[in-house]
Amino acid sequence: MKKKISWDEIPSLNCLGMDWEYKPESPLGKRAFVRITNKDIPKMFSVSGILVKVATVKHTYTGRLLDISTGGLSMSLPDLLEEGQPLKVGFFLGSVKIISKALVRHTHKIEDQYTTGVEFVDLDSESAGYINGLYASLILRNVY
Repeated sequence: MKKKISWDEIPSLNCLGMDWEYKPESPLGKRAFVRITNKDIPKMFSVSGILVKVATVKHTYTGRLLDISTGGLSMSLPDLLEEGQPLKVGFFLGSVKIISKALVRHTHKIEDQYTTGVEFVDLDSESAGYINGLYASLILRNVY
């Protein structure tokens, strides 16, 4: 007859070394935030597109929103903005006005426009909650 083993007899794993490093897989790939794309945004607000106002120290621009998350947005602009450049962005999602400081994270030229990705800096919690709510609404709309 076998002796019953107690859980207390099994050594702790706290000091056990591993010969591999765990890296969890993310359904978002390298992205930290889920994005709502320009295919979904017009349907959500019954518009053909959303304009984004951009202000730098020297100029203001008007671009078109391409996608958005609580971490930032990408937009199509007529001019090149430098990576790391601070700016302010403002736009309406439906009747909600969102204004935030931002930093340019990437930019690349497509034909005569520049696709520019920016990271929000200190996006207020109300705006972040609204954007998160839009994503939840989109998921529920696609499920039901």
